[in-house]
Amino acid sequence: MMEMDKEFTNDDEIKSEIINLSAILKLPKGTEAHVSDIHGHDEKYSNIIRSGAGNISRKVSELFNGQLTTINQKKLVSLIYYPEEILKKVIAEFNEDNDKEQWYFGTINELIQILRYVSNKHPEHIINEALDKKFKDLVKELIFNDLNAEDKRQYYQEIVKGLIKLNVSNDFILVICHAIQKLAIERIHILGDVYDFGPHPDLIIKQLGNSWQNFDFEWGNHDVLWMGSVAGSKLCMLNLIRISARYHNLGLLENVYGIDLTSLIRYALNRYISLPNFEPKVVVDGESDDERNIDNCVQQAAAIMQFKLEGQAIKRRPEFKMDDRLFLDKLSSDRKKVTIDGKSYSIENGCFQTVNPAKPYQITNSERVVLIDLINQFTQSKKLNQDMRFMANNGSMYAKHNDNLLFHGCIPVDNQGNFVEMTLDGQRYSGKELSDYFEFILKDGLRHPTTGDCWNSDVIWYLWEGANSPLFAKDKMRTFERYFISDDKLQQEHHNPFFKLSHEEWFVDKVLKEFGLGRRGHIINGHTPAKEVPPVRANQKFIMVNGMSESKVGADVKNYALLIDSYGMLLETLKPFTSREEVIKYMADITEDRDVVEYSSERKTIGDTEYGEDIKKQIEFLSARLDD
Repeated sequence: MMEMDKEFTNDDEIKSEIINLSAILKLPKGTEAHVSDIHGHDEKYSNIIRSGAGNISRKVSELFNGQLTTINQKKLVSLIYYPEEILKKVIAEFNEDNDKEQWYFGTINELIQILRYVSNKHPEHIINEALDKKFKDLVKELIFNDLNAEDKRQYYQEIVKGLIKLNVSNDFILVICHAIQKLAIERIHILGDVYDFGPHPDLIIKQLGNSWQNFDFEWGNHDVLWMGSVAGSKLCMLNLIRISARYHNLGLLENVYGIDLTSLIRYALNRYISLPNFEPKVVVDGESDDERNIDNCVQQAAAIMQFKLEGQAIKRRPEFKMDDRLFLDKLSSDRKKVTIDGKSYSIENGCFQTVNPAKPYQITNSERVVLIDLINQFTQSKKLNQDMRFMANNGSMYAKHNDNLLFHGCIPVDNQGNFVEMTLDGQRYSGKELSDYFEFILKDGLRHPTTGDCWNSDVIWYLWEGANSPLFAKDKMRTFERYFISDDKLQQEHHNPFFKLSHEEWFVDKVLKEFGLGRRGHIINGHTPAKEVPPVRANQKFIMVNGMSESKVGADVKNYALLIDSYGMLLETLKPFTSREEVIKYMADITEDRDVVEYSSERKTIGDTEYGEDIKKQIEFLSARLDD
């Protein structure tokens, strides 16, 4: 985009820029993709991005319907998604040079047609950004001209012959495929929970950092754990470590973020023994018994320290109204029972040997040494600080984009749809103001990290599991009950009434109005539901993008990605992802179904978007310069 302070040497240059910007306003708007709950599954995320969230296969079908068979379309789509692997596989199958040459001719021609098709809605400077420097001029020559024009057909054939003769056809195809991937999606919205469960959220951050595309995060409560740990919250850190051990993911902390867990592991193995209720949730090939024992005991150590520090925070912050989360002072003298809401429950496989009955929420000296060591490492880890500040700088509690409201979780309300009020630091907040306040605290905590107990750290932890946290969106987090009490009813976590009310159009309109948006807008919500519910509700005004992570989703709950292009909105039902190798082997596309949420025969242009509003301001600015 042109900068306001761009230098022009004369009026003709300004006029040329105005003409160019005015023309850009008439181009179709770019395609936006919405995904949620990535949870560290970098290969699955990469598969979705490589596919343009299903947009590329749709474009290939539109372009080659009636020209290519379904299987040949699948081969072409598979090549675009994973060109390195597919090229190696395809070329190895040719015995005759003539056959290979014909394949190159046909494939390059088809790829150029697709690239031209996905380039149609983009201004030239965007296309330039998407193209690798290698072959850039040659690619532009091919996509901006007609390959079938009689006068130039021989010219184009000679270009392809030259690529084959100089043995650079594969490199050329790689450039084309990567450009198609980039141009298929103009903006990526990640609606929460990049972190926890999966092995490599860091690679997702790296991919986004290296991407040319526009993107934004709407944080989830799992992301807050990681940002809160960098801000110095020991409670966020303990939850993070416990979950990492539960999903056999401590290696991420040690190998990627440089956190030395030696003191914690030594302490955990010295104080605890493996228990069945702390068995890791995932089974990893090649994992040793020693590793499983470490995961088990580290979970216990982190959980007990977590429960102790939670008790201190809850007593320190009565405005959080979380007294029902205090359990350690309600254990029986033999530690085999706990009293909850006046009823006694049996404890299964308890591990409360470090809990002092006289002072149950007191941290022991040994625990204190471990905590100080760990929190200092978290706040000082260079790589972790870089990634969390990247998330903070490119993210928010919610986003307003092209008349749509995007967020993870909910906007807390009561059963009648009234926005829940919280009194925090002497002020009352609800609705939009509550989300704005939480965002301010989180970013302030990252700007001014401290390892001591403070207001910022306590509020950031509340965002993780508080009943009125927009990001948690449930009444209470039942960590204690799920570890120790065999009672399904007691383990249930109930969603905020927001989700039940989201089926009502009047309620959706009320939320949109609260955030300064009109009734023509939509709420696009990133969340993983407890059970299968319709993802599109309230007269197509509420769309739930149900997430990507099988770690949290039952077999009966589908995953979705939402596309918004110049014609409207498409909800893509995602196929279960097994592995990159399986996708390549079976040429599997990412979608199993596609539903039109909203369609308009009149295409939206860049002029109808927020980007278009910025361009109009630039045109006004330049026009004023001409008048001076």
